Amino acid sequence: MRTLLRLCIIVALACAPAFAPSAALAAGGPRVLVLTTGNEAQDVADFAVERLQMEARRWNFTLVEGAPEDLEDLEDVDVVMFVNTGTDILDEAQQASLHSFVSRGGGFVATNSAAASEPDWDFYQELLGATALTPPQEPASEQEVSFNAGSPITEGLDEDLEVTERWYSFDPAPAQPSSTVLAQLGSGDPVAWNSVSYKAFYASPGGAGKTWGDRDFLQLIRQGIWWAAGEEGALLQNSDDAAPEWPYTWTFVLFVVAVAGGGSVAVWRLDRDETEREAEEAAEPAGTRA
Repeated sequence: MRTLLRLCIIVALACAPAFAPSAALAAGGPRVLVLTTGNEAQDVADFAVERLQMEARRWNFTLVEGAPEDLEDLEDVDVVMFVNTGTDILDEAQQASLHSFVSRGGGFVATNSAAASEPDWDFYQELLGATALTPPQEPASEQEVSFNAGSPITEGLDEDLEVTERWYSFDPAPAQPSSTVLAQLGSGDPVAWNSVSYKAFYASPGGAGKTWGDRDFLQLIRQGIWWAAGEEGALLQNSDDAAPEWPYTWTFVLFVVAVAGGGSVAVWRLDRDETEREAEEAAEPAGTRA
């Protein structure tokens, strides 16, 4: 009985961290619906979502992959995000739902080709604050991106970033008073900005997979998401730091049970041997003991 109790205590203590709610869940951060519909490069879109999922776990927001039909019910969504989406992906009902969502304060974030997603929808151009000229420039070229201080979206981004992309041009380009330019190329062409009238943020890079592996670009995107969600406090990193999701936690639990069980068996054998020795010593006549 003593050994069984010891086993239960060891397993319970070892497994407690696996069942504890993560900081992200406890924080109840923004919920982001992300669409990659119609993208030109599925491998890039998949990698972008993978990196965004890691950012979500690390920085306390929830990322949900979706499709255009999910725009019809945005009751529990804080930000809609178009990642490298294609052209004409929304029907009229979906457009109306997105229009209503952002008009009542919902957030919108878009990257790369999403600037050209709805070329015939005037409100979409108003939301973005610019009209993309398609196709993007060929071939891809490395450009230096500099960030403008004074916005929570660019906070901490003090160094220029070297980015290789197929760059979009915009006509009209974003400008005050409808938009705040956050980053530009060495030529002065804007590549990231936010709307003044809506909680909308756009970043032109993101068409290349390498860009989504750059930590400064990811910082720009997550801070843009945080701003679009209407969050005013600073981003707080999850102490669990992108801990793996289920079913990996079950694997961890089984591993702990196996280790704890093996250790307890060893302890049980030691206890048994010690008990047997004590019994033998107690059974010996007093005069025969050393």
